[in-house]
Amino acid sequence: MKDLVVWPEESDFPVAQHPELQTLFNSLGARIDLTPLAARYFEDSARAGRGDLYVFEFGESSTTVVALDTYSEPTDQLDLVSLYVRCIQEKSSEISLIIHRLFNSASVQVHIAQKSISNALREAIDLRNFPRSFQGSSFMQSQIRDRAA
Repeated sequence: MKDLVVWPEESDFPVAQHPELQTLFNSLGARIDLTPLAARYFEDSARAGRGDLYVFEFGESSTTVVALDTYSEPTDQLDLVSLYVRCIQEKSSEISLIIHRLFNSASVQVHIAQKSISNALREAIDLRNFPRSFQGSSFMQSQIRDRAA
């Protein structure tokens, strides 16, 4: 999560989105600012084993989607999150380059995948899967949707 924002050493909270993340949102034509969401994430000192999934839809008939899964595994010490992007075919090359630059700039590079059809994204944005539970936990994850036009 910390790699999605700019966090000066002298600040208690992030002050802006990572420049590549902002470039991604600009290229998609989305008015999304994840800085407040990241600040809330880090304010929650008991976030282990919790975290919701945020879905931003925009474009004609919501064809473009950005989803951020903030669920934190109980043993996660790296604040790993999942970022999903679906865009129109005409934007895919440009968006792919931006996402790879964002991933390459991350302090912790765990996984990146690019697919024409992503079952993980499909599952993440399907309202029928929420609220969802996690094995060995009483936490129920919510999906929070926003039209980011």
